[in-house]
Amino acid sequence: MTSFDTAFRDLLRLAPGPIFPRARALYFHKYPLEGKGAAPFRTHLMEEEIEEPEALQGGGYLVRALRFAVVFWDGVPLTSPPNFAAYLTQQWQLNPADLKQESGLWFRDEGHYASFTAPALYRSKSAEDGQDPP
Repeated sequence: MTSFDTAFRDLLRLAPGPIFPRARALYFHKYPLEGKGAAPFRTHLMEEEIEEPEALQGGGYLVRALRFAVVFWDGVPLTSPPNFAAYLTQQWQLNPADLKQESGLWFRDEGHYASFTAPALYRSKSAEDGQDPP
């Protein structure tokens, strides 16, 4: 398992459940995969797909990441263009071919960002065992 996978799973373990979509969306906008105190770049889950418990054997739910955002938090307006690709390579060993700098600012106008896809899955704890899978 890569550090990216571990960070993704750690983020999802602490996130509000899918039955609270607004709280969950706010959580993902506020909290990055890097944890607290990360700067000047932060990686956020932007879009997810959730398979509900009835679709899964053994209970729990499955989350498939559809899109991430890497946000540059070191000031608006920019003094120089952020190197999103270099950060993703250095921090997560990712080189997404679809990395795209977005026009606008991230949540509450707090930074410029780019979006990308990366494979990431999380399965919540099942009702029987009460623990998250490894």
